[in-house]
Amino acid sequence: MHDKLYEIELKKIDKNIPFSIKINKLPFKIEFKTPERKIISQMAEQAVIVSAVRPSKKMAEEGAVIAPMAGKIVSVRVKEGDSVKLGDVLCILEAMKMENEITAPKTGTVQSITISEGMGVSEGDIILTIK
Repeated sequence: MHDKLYEIELKKIDKNIPFSIKINKLPFKIEFKTPERKIISQMAEQAVIVSAVRPSKKMAEEGAVIAPMAGKIVSVRVKEGDSVKLGDVLCILEAMKMENEITAPKTGTVQSITISEGMGVSEGDIILTIK
């Protein structure tokens, strides 16, 4: 789109209720204001345009690691200033009685941490920032 390449993850489109999409690994919620009967490819194109134009401020921060789901932080495995490699475990997020490893999406240095053990997070919250 506009000479840029986007990685898009889309599991299911439901034009009647909000649904999730990931663009370059950042989650977005999509909701059609006026549902219309269109073929799936047209709906997906419209959804990407809506998301790309109106991302939240949380999504725009470069290097932000975003909570993929709502839950509780049960352990934080890094601290500010730590060097991390792609795939290193940053923290453990408990959601629906399951522990989920939140891993580094890139190699870098932990610049800031916005969570602590026992803290609740919502889907889309910034957990920490890697530069």
